[in-house]
Amino acid sequence: MRRIDMERAKEILRLYYEMGLSQRDVARGTGCSLGMVNATISRVKEAGISNLQALSSKELGSILYPPGSEAAGSKSEPDLAYIDREMKKKGVTLMLLWEEYREAHQDGLMYTQFCSRYREYRKKNQVYLRKVYKAGERLLVDWAGLTMQYTEGAVEHKVYIFVATLPASSYLYVEAFRDMTIESWIDAHIHAFEYFGGVPHLLVPDNTKTAVTKARYYDPVLNKTYKEMADHYGAVIVPARSRRPTDKAPVETAVQIVERRIIAKWRSRQFFSFQEVQQAVCEGFEELNESPFQKLPGSRRSVFLETEKAELMRLPQRPYEYAQWKKAKVAFDYHVACDKAHFYSVPYHLVGETVDIRRTSRTIEVFFEGNRVAAHVRSYESRKRYTTEAEHMPAKHQAVTDWSPERFVSWAAKTGAQTKAFIAALLEQREHPEQAFKTCAGILRLGQSVSSERMEQVCALALSKNIYTYKMFAQLLKEKTEREDDTPIQHENLRGSRYFQGGSHV
Repeated sequence: MRRIDMERAKEILRLYYEMGLSQRDVARGTGCSLGMVNATISRVKEAGISNLQALSSKELGSILYPPGSEAAGSKSEPDLAYIDREMKKKGVTLMLLWEEYREAHQDGLMYTQFCSRYREYRKKNQVYLRKVYKAGERLLVDWAGLTMQYTEGAVEHKVYIFVATLPASSYLYVEAFRDMTIESWIDAHIHAFEYFGGVPHLLVPDNTKTAVTKARYYDPVLNKTYKEMADHYGAVIVPARSRRPTDKAPVETAVQIVERRIIAKWRSRQFFSFQEVQQAVCEGFEELNESPFQKLPGSRRSVFLETEKAELMRLPQRPYEYAQWKKAKVAFDYHVACDKAHFYSVPYHLVGETVDIRRTSRTIEVFFEGNRVAAHVRSYESRKRYTTEAEHMPAKHQAVTDWSPERFVSWAAKTGAQTKAFIAALLEQREHPEQAFKTCAGILRLGQSVSSERMEQVCALALSKNIYTYKMFAQLLKEKTEREDDTPIQHENLRGSRYFQGGSHV
């Protein structure tokens, strides 16, 4: 006997016993078959029940369908708990499970009944948790699956759509980007905070690489730039579990709404610039925020202003400045590569160590074991590839880097005016002053081995003879020194050449 609901069974018994209708009229009045009416009345008569009004639905059900009565003559029932477990496995279908069931039970249910049993089982056993979101508590973010396009020249470009929603009010922020890089991801969050006029306490992304470097169940590794941005605004990042879209169901719904109400709406329009796409997206989500709810009073904007805006954290005085992080090994010249074109110095004792580089549009910062060890103004000059701080150098290197035309002229002036004039002239002789640095250093070092007077004389002589090489200056200084050393000494105790010419020595 096929089961019917107890309310209909009670109506059959009422019409038959209390109203005195025939079984045919009862069948017509209740919409049941004549056989069903006959079977219901027969089972009640067999039970010998006189007071039908006192029966509850459960008691009537046990009379009409006594335990075990169906199992004795019915077909073998499938193990629905086993079927439900198997359906969660990849590639398993109801058709496959039904075929396996029929192999084991030749007299089993047909496919339609098999599926019907399973659907009833799911309805009774699948329980859903309805989440209640607190105002201002969290912001759910994601990229839309569909993209938009614009044509510039003869080239078609893709446009990616960022979607953020505050689940307590369903308030939306949507923005178009040329790519889905970390820089676009950070900019999207900053613009969303500014649009909302505040910052939620929690940020809930999925496991995209711009948010999570390593997607672990218990301790996911966050993208360093993303975390730094969240710290700047005082928010905490709580990524959704991998392959658990219900963790961020509101933003999944928001993405669907954006795809249907904005992206699909403009599917036939041809855009000729990225700015046109941005404008269309902006107008689209503003319209969504203003549109009244279908089943609730107000709109997304009105609910946000009433319940959620006041609960958001205040924006900091300055917006976050986008920064990229990278690891680099300190080279033997105590510089690290920020990119292929520019290198920045760190303290020389870190040679061979691995450091973290934080780069913004204006600054370069280098960290070692969590401590900042160097900071530089970012260079964009193509000719100046190396940026070096003197304090990062060993003492020997500092001495070399202190060289400059002014420094050499200053050193020469300490000896005298002629030496200063000679060094200045020597520097002017070269196409670039740096080409004369080693020559100047060698000549001044020679001057330390003689007196200042002699150095002045040699420099004056070198100027007059246009001698501007180290080798010629050294030779001139040697000759001058030897010539002065050969001058006869005049003294009364010394005998001159006349003494040896003969004659009287008195």
